[in-house]
Amino acid sequence: MAEYHEIEDQIVMNYKYSMGGQSRFFIELKENKRIMGAKCPTCGTVYCPPRIACARCYQPTDWVPLQDTGVIQVSTLVWYSTSAFIQYVPYAVGYITLEGASTAMNQSIFSENLVPSQIRPGQKVRAVFKKAREGKITDFFFVPIDEYPIWIEKPEFEGGTSDE
Repeated sequence: MAEYHEIEDQIVMNYKYSMGGQSRFFIELKENKRIMGAKCPTCGTVYCPPRIACARCYQPTDWVPLQDTGVIQVSTLVWYSTSAFIQYVPYAVGYITLEGASTAMNQSIFSENLVPSQIRPGQKVRAVFKKAREGKITDFFFVPIDEYPIWIEKPEFEGGTSDE
């Protein structure tokens, strides 16, 4: 008989935390459906997710809006998740470099056709935003560019500021 490993998943915690120097990133997601990066005025590196100082020159960075389109650098399919994401299984996560950014961000990727040939390095993707945003990294996710019109027609989702 097979032996199965189980992990119970119930965490109840009230906690309030600050996003500190990255707060504007989350405020822009919530209020404006805009993904922001941080640009070093010295070397020109554009960070997304943003950093308050450049990792190369140690100079303070400036906020810059980024496009909501990008390219998958690496990805994997997710078949097991915590209770917060179990309704989306299977889904993908990947490092995505947005147009205008020098670095990649790790984010969820959803697809109507979730197969490795659809979610792969080099695939163009576009951000889709939840209508009920909370100022969290989970307020948006990426979809293959050709599926974008399908996703923003769903009642719980919408496009970003580049659609307006």
